[in-house]
Amino acid sequence: MQDKKINEQVVLNTFMKLMDDFPAGKIVPGESPDFLLKLKPRKAIGIELTELKGQDFHNHTGRLIEPGNALFHIRNTILAKEEKLHLYKKKKLWQLWLLIHLEALTPNLNFRIENKLDQLHLNSGFDRIFLIELARNRLYQLL
Repeated sequence: MQDKKINEQVVLNTFMKLMDDFPAGKIVPGESPDFLLKLKPRKAIGIELTELKGQDFHNHTGRLIEPGNALFHIRNTILAKEEKLHLYKKKKLWQLWLLIHLEALTPNLNFRIENKLDQLHLNSGFDRIFLIELARNRLYQLL
């Protein structure tokens, strides 16, 4: 469990560096959501982290197995977290953010996720949804 929290902290730190308008506040580790960003005493943003479904962890690459199905995997990842929204909302947070992370989308230079994200139309209970590709330090706002 300690290793998981350390990994989550690394992902969050990378996210904070890549997001130009990351709000100032105090980060507090937790569970459901994984982090609280305390902006004021009674105003906080919940940040839930999750790994993108469809990654290759058996070969320890962390790459997306079928990059052509990236949008399918993104939608499935969001749907899985939507099922837990009621737990997050009990905390009465100002906003809820979802940060989907993966190591790398693909070694294939012909695949550009940027070209696919325009086709992604989301309706979610999360206020903001992000996708972060750690290997290339890329951040995409999906919602």
